[in-house]
Amino acid sequence: MTAQTIDPVIGDTLDRLSNQLHEEIKERVSSLEFKSAYPQRLASCLGLLEILRRNLTGLSGVSVMQIELDGATQWIATTDLDYARQHLADMHATEIAVLDLRTTIDEQYSGVAALTFLS
Repeated sequence: MTAQTIDPVIGDTLDRLSNQLHEEIKERVSSLEFKSAYPQRLASCLGLLEILRRNLTGLSGVSVMQIELDGATQWIATTDLDYARQHLADMHATEIAVLDLRTTIDEQYSGVAALTFLS
């Protein structure tokens, strides 16, 4: 799905999303148009909102990984999960989960977190 095939209201947002999220949105929009008989513009907007509500990481481009390193649990932020996974493997860290950034900051850092380099 490209910005040209969907309403311009959400085209800019689509440009920020991964190919996987584009496909999820395209499937949801098709389903909404077919099953609910919504007009294309409304189905496009509702489809985008539904997918983003379930995956806000897609909009920010930042993922949080919960890891175990040297027996301690840590949380790292990344804009490239594949690179982070390779880097963590090289460090002999274990990936536990990929989490929502906001929830992680709220729950693990009481709403305020500092970033540092991962060596």
